[in-house]
Amino acid sequence: MNRNRQIQFIDRLSSLIDSGISMEEALTIIINMESIHKIRKIIIEIREKVRKGISLSNSMHSSYKSFDPILLSMISYGEYSGALSLSIKQAKDILEKSKNIKKKIIGALIYPSFIAFATIAMTIFLVIYIFPKIMPLFIGMNIKLPLLTRFVRKIYEYSIHYGLWISILFILIILFFSYLYRKKHYIKYNIQKLLISLPIFGEIMKKYSLSINCRSIGTLMEYGQSLENILKQANNFIILEPYKKSWIKARTEILTGITISEYMNNDRSLFPTLVPDMLSIGEKTGTLGIMFGNIARIYDEEIDSFIKQISSFIEPILMIFMGIIVGSIALSIILPIYEITNHLSN
Repeated sequence: MNRNRQIQFIDRLSSLIDSGISMEEALTIIINMESIHKIRKIIIEIREKVRKGISLSNSMHSSYKSFDPILLSMISYGEYSGALSLSIKQAKDILEKSKNIKKKIIGALIYPSFIAFATIAMTIFLVIYIFPKIMPLFIGMNIKLPLLTRFVRKIYEYSIHYGLWISILFILIILFFSYLYRKKHYIKYNIQKLLISLPIFGEIMKKYSLSINCRSIGTLMEYGQSLENILKQANNFIILEPYKKSWIKARTEILTGITISEYMNNDRSLFPTLVPDMLSIGEKTGTLGIMFGNIARIYDEEIDSFIKQISSFIEPILMIFMGIIVGSIALSIILPIYEITNHLSN
C-alpha cells in the first residue's frame, strides 16, 4: 500500500466516521469500495482486529508494517484524546503535503534527467555505431589521427573488449553498496551525512527533512503531546539518519534542562539559524508547537521557490555539458576528414 493508497484509505475512513457510522461499518464499506485484492486483504485484517477490541492504530500497525509512522502516531493520539476523526484529517494533510513536495522535486528533475540520458545515448550511438564505420577510411589513408580522434578510438576499443565486464562490475558494485546501505546503519548514516553537506542538493535535503519533521512535531504538540514524548518516537517518523540521531540526542539534552533551541544552536550543520531562532521565540512565548509549524511552512515555500528556479539554473549547465560531450565526438570525426582533405589537396 503506497502513500497514495494510504491517503485514500484514511480520507475515506475520516469521511465515513464523520457521517456518524461505527469504525467497523466504515471499514466494511471501504472494503467493498476497494478493487485491489492485496489492499482489501489488509483492510479486512484491520477490521477483524478492530472487532476484537484492538485499537485502530495497533490494528493498522500489526496488519501492515509499512503504514506511515506519523499516521499511526496521529491516529493513536486521536484515539487517546477522543478526537479520532480530526487526528486522521491532520495526518492526511501531513502525508499529502509531504507527497506533494516530493512530487515537485521529482518533477523538477525529470527534464535534467532526460537531457542527461539523451546525451549519454547519443554519445554511445556515435562511438559504437558511427565511429567504427568511418575509422577504416581514416586508417586506410595513412594519416596521423588527431589526439581527440585517438582518444575516442581508445574509448571505442575498450568498450568493445571490456565494455560487458565493466558493465557487469558496475552493476555488482551498485548492488553491493545498495545492500550495505540497507543493512549497515553506519554506512547509511555516513552517506546521508555526506549528501546533506553538499552545496545545493544538501540544502534541499535539509529543508525537505526539516519541513516534514517540524510539521509532524508541531501537529503532535498542538494535540497536547510533550516535546519529550514526541522525540521519544523519533525513530518512527524522522526520515534521515543524521536527523534521527540528532533528534534522539536532543531529547536526552532536554531532559537535563537544556532547551531545544540551545541544543540546535550547537549543531548548525543540521539546523540552520532559522530553526533555533524561531524555536527560541516559541519557547519564550509558549507557542513552540506553532513555531514548529511555521518553520515547516517557511521551508515549504523555500522548496517551492527552489523548484521554480532549478530548471533555469540547471538547463544552461546541461546544455554546456551536452555540447562538450557530443561536440567532442563530432569533432573526433570531423577533424580527420579535414586532414584527409588537406592530404588530397597536397
